[in-house]
Amino acid sequence: MSGGPTVQDFETALDEYWHGRPPASLEDVMALYGVLAVAESGGELYTTPSKLQPFVNDGRLVTISIDLTGESPRFADRTIDVDAVREDDIPKLGYSHKSSGRGAKYSLTQIGSKNGNDAEGVSSTITRRLRSWTGQDSVQSLTGEEGHPDGWLIDALADVFEKDSEMLQSLKADIQDLLPADESIPTVVTVRLKLDAAEIESVNGTDEQWFYPADVGVLEEAMKLYATANAANKNIDKGASEGEAIGIVSGEKGRVVGTPESPLGVFSVKHPDAQPGLRKTASWQAYPVSDDVAMLFAKGQDLIERCVYRNGGLETYALPYFAGEMTGTKAHALYYAIDSVDPERQIGESADPPMSQVTFDLTEHDDEAIRELAERELHFYTITMPIGDDKHIVAEEPAASIYWPTELAESLRETIEGPTLTPAAGGFTPYDNWPLLDLDAGEGKASARRNAFMRVTNHEFTDSVFGYRDEEGDDFRRIVDNRLLSGTPIEAGTLFEEYLQRYSDASDGNEPPSVQVVAQQLVHLETLSRAGLLRGIDTPIEQTDTTMTTDTDIDTSNIATIREQRLDGFLDRPLFEDTTREAAALAGVLVGQISWHQDSVRGVGRPLDAGTKGDQLTKNGLENALTAALEKAKVYAQDSDRDFDRDLLFPETVDRLLDQTEAMPTDWEIDKRELQFCYVLGHAHGRRSMPVAFDMHESESATEELTAN
Repeated sequence: MSGGPTVQDFETALDEYWHGRPPASLEDVMALYGVLAVAESGGELYTTPSKLQPFVNDGRLVTISIDLTGESPRFADRTIDVDAVREDDIPKLGYSHKSSGRGAKYSLTQIGSKNGNDAEGVSSTITRRLRSWTGQDSVQSLTGEEGHPDGWLIDALADVFEKDSEMLQSLKADIQDLLPADESIPTVVTVRLKLDAAEIESVNGTDEQWFYPADVGVLEEAMKLYATANAANKNIDKGASEGEAIGIVSGEKGRVVGTPESPLGVFSVKHPDAQPGLRKTASWQAYPVSDDVAMLFAKGQDLIERCVYRNGGLETYALPYFAGEMTGTKAHALYYAIDSVDPERQIGESADPPMSQVTFDLTEHDDEAIRELAERELHFYTITMPIGDDKHIVAEEPAASIYWPTELAESLRETIEGPTLTPAAGGFTPYDNWPLLDLDAGEGKASARRNAFMRVTNHEFTDSVFGYRDEEGDDFRRIVDNRLLSGTPIEAGTLFEEYLQRYSDASDGNEPPSVQVVAQQLVHLETLSRAGLLRGIDTPIEQTDTTMTTDTDIDTSNIATIREQRLDGFLDRPLFEDTTREAAALAGVLVGQISWHQDSVRGVGRPLDAGTKGDQLTKNGLENALTAALEKAKVYAQDSDRDFDRDLLFPETVDRLLDQTEAMPTDWEIDKRELQFCYVLGHAHGRRSMPVAFDMHESESATEELTAN
C-alpha cells in the first residue's frame, strides 16, 4: 500500500473492527493497535499485504503452477514462472504474515529471508514451509468427510509437497535449474491452481481456469484457522481453550478463546504457577477473547513493540492512546507517531524513550488541531515487567497523562537553570555527562524542556540518585517512576534513605563520593518539591523569589568575600529556615572546608571527613567531628600566612554556626536521615568552597588584566 495509510483507511478499519467506545483497558489498547495495523496493512484483518511492500520491484515472485483438473495433481507445462514482485500482484497472493516463530507463514503464499534466498534456499527452505503449511492441524481440519467441501484441494497440495515425493524432487530440481545459484534475492513463493470452477464451491462463477490463493475460499479459510489456532491451544498439550462467552473487548457474546497471542504476555497459560488453580482448557472463562480480537492482538504486536523501553532488567511499555472517542484523524496521528519512533535514538549519551518521542511528535505536530488534541487527550497505558519469561507486573498505570511528566520536566529545567547550579549564587556547578546537571540545551528553552522530559521518562531522573540495585532488585525504582508519572507524591523520608544509600554506593573507601552525586540529589529533591510531588517535609526545597535574596553579581575581589557570599546563597533556601537543619548543613560545610585544607594545604593523609561518613553519621559522631573542626580552624590559622585566613580558618562558617545554635548535635531534635542529608549537602558545598572561590577570583583577576591592557 504505497504512500502509507490515510485518514480514510483508518476510518474504514475503525468502522469494521473497533467497538466504538473510548479505550478503557489494556486489552482495548492492544486491540486498537491491531486496528491501526489493519489500516496499515491494506484494510484486511487476516491478510497483511503491507508486509510484501519491501519485495515490490526489488524482490522476485516465484509462481508454482499446479493442474488439479485431472485425477491426480500434476505440474503445468511450465512448472515455474519467475518475475519481479509488482504492486498489482499483491492482492491475489493473499499473504498473511506470522511475526513470531519460524516455519510457515499463515497463508499458502510464503516469503523467504529479508536478506534474500539463493536457489538452494528457495528449493529447500521455502518449499519446506509450503509442506509445513499443508500439514498444520488447523489447515488439515478442513479435510475429510466432516471438513470443507473443497478440502480435497488441501490434500492434493499436501501430496505435491510431501517430503521426498517425486513431484517435490522434480520441483526442487526445476527451481535450482531456473534460479541463479550465486544470487540471494528477496523471494516470494506462491502457488497457482488450475481448477474446474464449476466443480469448486470455493470460487465464484467465472470462466477463469487459473486461480491464486486469494481467489480460493477454502485456502482463505485455512489461512484464518491457522492464524487463530494458537489463540485456542497455545501451550496446551491436549485439548483447547474455547467456549461461548462475552468477549472482553468486543462486548458481544460468541465463540471465545483463552490463549490468544498477547504481545505483552501478561496473561498466559504458559506459567500456571502464577495463576493458582488455573485449568488451561478453561482459561477462556477468565480471559475470553473472540477470534477476531485475538487476531487484532497479534496484528498489533509490531506497533506495541515500538513502545517499549528496556533497561536494568525491566521493560516498560508506554502505550499511547487518545482518551476520547476514536476517529480516523486520531488513529492516523497516533499510528504515525508510533511508527516514527526510533528505538536507537539518543540525545548525547541518553536514550530517548518511546514515550518521549511519541509525546513530542504529537505535541509539536505541524497541525494545530493535533497539538491541541494531544494536550487534551493523549494518555499512556504504562506497564513495567521483568525482561524474560517472568511476566508479573511490577507497576501499572492505565491512564498516565502527559501532565505530570511535563510538570516534572519543566521543574527539572527550572531547577537546573536556577541558583542551585549557579556557583555565584552559592550553588553547585553544572557538569557534562551528569544527567541531572546538564540538559544539553543548545537550542534554548524548548530543547531543554524536551531533554528534561526525556530524562524523566527514560528513568535517568530516578536512577541518577537512587541506591544501586542488581537487575533482580530493580523493581522499586520503576515503581517510583510509575508513581511520578501518575502524579503520586513521594515521601521525603524514602528519598533520604535512597540518597544516602547512593552516597554510600558511590563512596570509595574513606573517600566521599564526587560532589556531582550530591548535587544531583539536591536537584532531584528540589525538582520534586517544585512540581508538587514531594511530601513528608514541612517546607519547600526550592529557592523562591521571596526567599532568595542573594545577588548573583557578587564581589569577587577577594577569596574571603567570595566564600561568605556563596555561603549566604547556599543557605538561602526554605529547607534551611529550620535552625537545626541549617546547623547540620553548616556543620557539614565546616567539616568539608577543614578536610579540603588538610588535603590541599597541609597534606594530611587522613582528613577529618574520612572518619565522618555522611551515610553513617550519628549525632555523637557529628559532635566529635564538629569539635575537632572548630579546634583545627583555630590551630591551622596560626600556621597560615594567607591574609584571608586571619585568626580563624573559615570564619564565615564558624560565626554562622555559633550564631545559629548554642546546642551541640547530641541535643538536636532532627530525624537521623534528615540530619545526614543536610550534613552531606553542606559537606559537598564545603569541600568545593575554596576551589570555587579560587576559580571565581582568578576569573576576576583575568578580566582586570585584560581591561588594563
